[in-house]
Amino acid sequence: MEPIKIMFRLKEMRTKKEISQNELARLCEMSVTNIQKYEQQKMKSIPFDTLALFCSILHCQPGDLFEKVEMTK
Repeated sequence: MEPIKIMFRLKEMRTKKEISQNELARLCEMSVTNIQKYEQQKMKSIPFDTLALFCSILHCQPGDLFEKVEMTK
């Protein structure tokens, strides 16, 4: 079985919707630093309520924010 990694595609969805990090942070009532951590894959988990908030603001489904990447050895 090949190892996989799940990527959180917040930056891609945010730029597709033409929303800045500052605007997303304001709408989510969180710091720009936290938005950057999510976008840089530095968060170990994401609460369901935060995921739901991102989906509401970006008008997308949770699956739109995730991508499975197969890792090569």
